Amino acid sequence: MAAHRRVKSAPQRGSVTLELALALSVAFPLLLGTGGIGLALGRTLQATELTRDVSHMYAWGADFSQPGTQLVASTLSQNFNLTSTGESVLLFSTVYVVQQTDCTTAGLHNCPNLNLPVFTQRIALGNTTLFSSHLGTPPANYIGSGGNIALADYCQQASLVATGFNAVLTLAGGQSSTVVEGYFAMPDLAFLGVANSGGGYYARFLF
Repeated sequence: MAAHRRVKSAPQRGSVTLELALALSVAFPLLLGTGGIGLALGRTLQATELTRDVSHMYAWGADFSQPGTQLVASTLSQNFNLTSTGESVLLFSTVYVVQQTDCTTAGLHNCPNLNLPVFTQRIALGNTTLFSSHLGTPPANYIGSGGNIALADYCQQASLVATGFNAVLTLAGGQSSTVVEGYFAMPDLAFLGVANSGGGYYARFLF
């Protein structure tokens, strides 16, 4: 007897289509989310490595107020557009704890910032409107050539105290630390919902 091919009825075919649609409705978001997390992880690793590399350079004495060194930072951050209208900013700070000899040298009878961490240098590269330092922002009128701040100013001006620094690292009088903070807007990743507000990422290194 000849075998007869079994033909699926219309309701069966509709059921298979519905099952496929339901499976895709779950699988597609999972696939998109996995890809998005991988992309975001790659970008944040790049940002972390960039911040770490320039932090090492800064700690070893590289002067990021000079065009040549700024070009190095710009080259390292080519994926983040480190310009005044770009999508990233790097903040270089030197923080120092004032001791009595500093105020004596500056000729000050009073020493308001004695034993407090203060900014002695601040250099900013990139789009400074994106982010403000978690450690504080020294007023621009106290920042001189090369980003340096005068001894007499950081010994007595309250606005030059690095208010958030002690929560990160405690130094003794006369000790100092270099700090580099990086903020990367990453607006192209904001739609994924895997980063903080605006798709931004923050990194910080101290030496």
